[in-house]
Order: sequence, then C-alpha cells, then structure tokens
Amino acid sequence: MKSVIAIYEKISILSLDVVAGAVCCSAMFARQMHIKIFWYQYFVLASSVWLIYTIDHLLDAFRNPVLVSPRHRFHKKYQKPLCILSAVVCVVTAGITFTKLPISVILFGMALGAAMLTYLALTHFFSFSFFFKEGWVACLYTLGVWGSVAVQTSHIRQSHLFTGCIFGIIILQQAMLLAWYESEEDTQQEMLSLMQRQNVTRLHLFLKMLIILALAATLGGLLLLNNTVLDQKVWLTLVIIASLLTFITFFPDRFREGYRYRFLSDGILLLPLWIIIGPF
Repeated sequence: MKSVIAIYEKISILSLDVVAGAVCCSAMFARQMHIKIFWYQYFVLASSVWLIYTIDHLLDAFRNPVLVSPRHRFHKKYQKPLCILSAVVCVVTAGITFTKLPISVILFGMALGAAMLTYLALTHFFSFSFFFKEGWVACLYTLGVWGSVAVQTSHIRQSHLFTGCIFGIIILQQAMLLAWYESEEDTQQEMLSLMQRQNVTRLHLFLKMLIILALAATLGGLLLLNNTVLDQKVWLTLVIIASLLTFITFFPDRFREGYRYRFLSDGILLLPLWIIIGPF
C-alpha cells in the first residue's frame, strides 16, 4: 500500500493526475455533445495542461528561495531536465497543433494561450492586489477542457452551456479550496494571492457559498431541466465531484496530513471515466 501511495505522490508532483483529469472531463463533454475527438486532440490538451502546470511550478521554484512543498522542491531539484523536457513537449505539441487540429480549435487555443501567458506574467513578474489568481485559473481551465470541445460544434444546447457553467463553478471551488489549504505554505514561500490578502473567515464563507451554488445548480439541472440520459449522467458525476470537494472543505483535519486533500481533489476529476468507458 505504501508503495502505491509513493507512486501516486510522484504522479501528483508531476501534475500527471491533473492532466488525466482534464482529459477525462474533456472526453465526458465530447460524449455529451456527441463530438468525435481524435487521439491527437487529447494529446494536445494533455501536453498543454502539463506544460502550463510545469512551467508555473518551475517559475515558482526559480523565483522563491524558500521552498516548503515537495512539489516545488522537486521542480527546483530537477529544474534543468524538466526545462529540456518542457521544450521538447512544446515543440511536439506545436507541430501536432498546426498540422492536425481543426482551425476553430487552433484559433481558440491561440487566444487561450495568450490569456495563459498573461496569467503567468501577472503571477510571477507583477504584483496586483486585485488579481484574483484562483478565478483566472478556474476560467482558463474550464475554457481549455470544456471550451475546446464546444468550439467544434455549432449545435450547442442549453444543457451543454449549463454543464460548462457548473463545471467552471466546481473548478473555482477546487482552486479556492487548494489555496485555502495552502495559504500558510504559500505565505512562507512568498507566493501570495487573493486568498492571503483577505480575511480567512470571509474567504471560507465564500468557499461555502460556492459549495451551495455548485450543488444547488447541479441538482437543479439534474431534477428540473428537460435533459437526456447522458446529460443526467454528466450532472450526476458533477454532483459527486462537488460533494467530495465539500467533504474536504468541512473536514480539513482528515485531509491535511500527507497532502491528502490535494490527491483527492485532483483525483476526483477522473470520475468521468465511468461515462467514457460505458456504452452510448
């Protein structure tokens, strides 16, 4: 059991669980919208998510002399090989993008890439008191995972848009949950965000409001809207994800030890697997 946990810790440090979660959620949305996604599109999504997280952690490790988390210490220790690997992945991803992907996805990806560069610049080279890092991350992640699928069809139904909005709320809930758990750690490493600039009690209240909003909206869509069986399966999955995040929020003492909160909050985005591998 310990060896399995140790392996998963390495997977988490390399952000591979985040990558897998993004691909699983994207595949779930593609199935809901009845869009066929080819392997190279999933590869571009996976490599893009990995590059963003890895570059972000490398910049954190490069800029901050005090490193507390195992994730940042790992990226500091293996900075050179990770930079080389990132460059190779970037070249391969760019080659596949401009030779294989539909033009709609390329244009969407370029706009998203510009927004991501802006995020990295604001996070690592500027300091603005109004910069809501968690909100930006949730928006970009949602657009990358759900939006990259949605731009490939002209037949977006109300249920699809509703799903994208609910997914965005859940990702914001996850981002703020992680920031809340890691506020002391981020302060020690001088990586400040809105979570550290505001009153902790007020932010925890906002997090609880997000929980209520995510659960109420998803349950409301599941029970009240005119939807297909596939829509119901997607929203049921989102209800379970939001519920697990809620459990982590209200019982922090159970999950602080050994970064369990991060393993669970990232790992639950693999739940869409039951929809992907099931029959249509």
